[in-house]
Amino acid sequence: MLRLDNISKKFEIRDGLYQQVLKDFNVSLPSTGFVSILGNSGNGKTTLLNIIGGLIHPDSGTVHFQDKEIKNYEAFRRNSVGYVFQDYNLINHLNAVDNVMVSMSDDIENKKEEAIRILTDLGLGDGLHKYPKQLSGGMQQRVAIARMIAKDVDIIICDEPTGSLDEATEKVIIDLIKELSKSKLVLFVTHNKKVAYKYSDRILTIKNGNIVEDEVKAETVDLDVEKKKVSFKSNVFWLAVRNLFGRKKYTFKYLTLMTFIFLVASFSIILEGEFFKKYIHEELVNTGIKNSFVYMDEVVDPEGLMAFDTIDYATEYYDTNIEIGTLGSIMSLRVLPVRIENITDNQYMLDRIVVGRAPEEPHEVVMTAEGAIQLLSGLGYGGQRLYDQFKTGALSDDYVMRIVGYRDFYVFEYGQPLIKIVGLINSESIYETRQTIYFTDGFLDLYEREEGYDISRLKIYKSDLYQETHQETLDSLSGITALRPVEMFNEEIEETYETLESFLDLSKLALQVILGIGSISFITLMYTSLFERKYEVGLYRSMGYRKLSIMKVLGYEMLLTGMTSVGLIIVGLLAGTGYIYNNTLYFDSYGELILKVNALGIVGILILFVAVLIGFVIFTGNLLILRKTVIENIKDL
Repeated sequence: MLRLDNISKKFEIRDGLYQQVLKDFNVSLPSTGFVSILGNSGNGKTTLLNIIGGLIHPDSGTVHFQDKEIKNYEAFRRNSVGYVFQDYNLINHLNAVDNVMVSMSDDIENKKEEAIRILTDLGLGDGLHKYPKQLSGGMQQRVAIARMIAKDVDIIICDEPTGSLDEATEKVIIDLIKELSKSKLVLFVTHNKKVAYKYSDRILTIKNGNIVEDEVKAETVDLDVEKKKVSFKSNVFWLAVRNLFGRKKYTFKYLTLMTFIFLVASFSIILEGEFFKKYIHEELVNTGIKNSFVYMDEVVDPEGLMAFDTIDYATEYYDTNIEIGTLGSIMSLRVLPVRIENITDNQYMLDRIVVGRAPEEPHEVVMTAEGAIQLLSGLGYGGQRLYDQFKTGALSDDYVMRIVGYRDFYVFEYGQPLIKIVGLINSESIYETRQTIYFTDGFLDLYEREEGYDISRLKIYKSDLYQETHQETLDSLSGITALRPVEMFNEEIEETYETLESFLDLSKLALQVILGIGSISFITLMYTSLFERKYEVGLYRSMGYRKLSIMKVLGYEMLLTGMTSVGLIIVGLLAGTGYIYNNTLYFDSYGELILKVNALGIVGILILFVAVLIGFVIFTGNLLILRKTVIENIKDL
């Protein structure tokens, strides 16, 4: 039995002015039967139904169900009430089966099969997987009835459910509702007296907020309704997934924007890390910061300098050129001057051999690919065209090795020994002022040089290329009186570092601005989305979903979208680092590169960011939508 005692309700029209809709309203209704409610617009019919259904609360009075006062309207709405609205109020991005399943409680097994059975029984077997916009008005109303049947409620509230249907469809819908009234209490609001008198067991006529006529046409029954507890916990994650797939355009929009924000955030983190600094120095700087030069006023053993932490290797720098030629050039006396450098123990250089191998015999040498091309061009092989092809990328290092690998070159000094180029060094990792051949111990013993070698400088390979290390290297060497820096070289280096720092600062600023704009755009999008979905949220609440469950649905949607974005970033990060690892030489292993990029830190920060966004959604959803009454959520639709 449903009983209303002294119910009053008024609404504020404007400041200080109220309209009394219901005043001291009393009525008792049985557990079953078809009860029609008649009356002109504005007399309180809809307000009465909204109070019974818990969509709004009365200003005074009490509502009793099964002789117990209703205090928790959300639980009452969840356990006992179902709605059939005039406008159907289906969720547009869910198909017919999903619209029915959304109302099913956790105790129902095989929900999909049960939803299909109910829809088929109602004549919708051909429209199971159609969306509301693909169904006629009568079919949509039958889906709404199926949703209410699936919930298995005690009270069915029908607010003019046939007002927008044609006469034939109206009869089908009312016949369905009439059949349900044999075991449920149906409260049916209508303006059609003919329908009311044809189908009703009882008719209430309301005027000015009170019952002016109460006609009993047929005897109804009070049933002992078993108290049940309905829960939708198992629907939460499923509904979040269905919402994401059903709202594909919105999901793609959120996913794209979130991935963009996360990508910018990742770049911002990488910019602050050692990896980016090292990569920029190695790949984008084409001046001599890869090594340093110092003058020797006295002979200094370069091996002694390698005791400094900032110096990887030090070697004598030969200021004298030697003449190199081939057999063909002997006849024409064409030779080319090249520099020489000993790399016997210089692991930095040996590790940068990209084609071929390191020298194993005294007559074997290596060059950079660019230096080898310059040597060939200078000796008349291919000329400038060959060099231009190499610089534009038309010739690979492998191709250059094939050209120089089978040629015999000679040193045009006393004895004219034969030399072989057996490997090529990565051109981008070496700073050369002129084409240079790199040899190992024993090479200088192959020939005699009457004038000897001019050695006035040392060439120093640094342990890293940062400005701090460069300055530390200079400070370390300043304690050796026999050494002094090459000022012109150092000025070029300082200018390069200043340019590099400006680039890094500008990059950071640009990314921070983009990140800020992206975050603001995302927050704005979320606010818009929440307001757009207040109708959908209102439907969930009308079915009895707890506020926490609704917030979990929104939270899961954000979590799935966010983790998908993080996954895309991880895939991109792995692909990017894999490419860098395969195309650079200064990382010993892929694992080292991952650590340098701080991939784990990036993933952790992104996951934290997702958690913050979820918190934002839950807090904002509660603040903007869930604190309102149910009727405020759905009244505009």
